[in-house]
Amino acid sequence: MGRILNVTPSDDYTLLVEFEQGNKILFNMKPMLKSLPYRSLNDLARFKNITLEEKAIRWSDPAAPDESIVPLRLTLDTILFTIRG
Repeated sequence: MGRILNVTPSDDYTLLVEFEQGNKILFNMKPMLKSLPYRSLNDLARFKNITLEEKAIRWSDPAAPDESIVPLRLTLDTILFTIRG
């Protein structure tokens, strides 16, 4: 797929991920929010506070250190593995 150009988080906990070749994926994160690493993203403001890396989406560190495993990243490989799941 290549490099991530843009990610748009939505109120329904989906991410619209856009890639450099023009491909797009609508990724539903709601099921992942039940798991320990991503549980702190149930806070919508935190969910929407993302930073892009070349092949990953990163969230800022949580206010309380026990809310998440830090740093919290979602790699392109994880997205593709989950979709194919």
